[in-house]
Amino acid sequence: MAQAIFKSWFVDFEPSRPFTEVVQVLSGGTPKTGTETFWNGVIPFFTPKDASGIFTLTTEKTLTKVGLSNCNSRLYPVNTVFLTARGTVGKLALAGRPMAMNQSCYALVGTEGLGQHYVYHLAQHVVESLKHKATGAVFDAIVTRDFESEIVPDITTAEARSFEEKVAPIYEIILNNSNENIRLAELRDSLLPRLMSGELSVADLGR
Repeated sequence: MAQAIFKSWFVDFEPSRPFTEVVQVLSGGTPKTGTETFWNGVIPFFTPKDASGIFTLTTEKTLTKVGLSNCNSRLYPVNTVFLTARGTVGKLALAGRPMAMNQSCYALVGTEGLGQHYVYHLAQHVVESLKHKATGAVFDAIVTRDFESEIVPDITTAEARSFEEKVAPIYEIILNNSNENIRLAELRDSLLPRLMSGELSVADLGR
């Protein structure tokens, strides 16, 4: 639904500004992998492997606070748009919670009042353009100069705000449902072994 709104509002706009004028393209980094005190903390660490679905809520790797302070990535807030630039190229995800990011990705943040949901859809449009240009060539990486060559619509702050007001509730529902799915999965994984072992019975759950 949000994609349909984006296309109906903005796809027919005359492209007139470089993508990098309206969106900051930020980088990440990885702390030393051999330093144990940097890893297995509570801070999610986004890599291309974690780009599945609209929101990323959990990651394969996590950092400690010390690891984050020794990493070339900032702690990106909820709704930061992550774009995979190497490995699996061109996948997009919204941060479902604050997280750091490795150097194989870019973090995209809107400027001039552009909301992150608009940035997410604009980035989809840009990725499709880059893939189209790469037809017949190997699309194995995205570099910053690729973004500089992409020309996108020049929309007003009011138009950006209006779009955000339309689509933000949709994404809020998706995020809430995704968090609830994780909570239910954790509850299942906690209860199932106890049910299988006989420690709990189905009757106990109803009390």
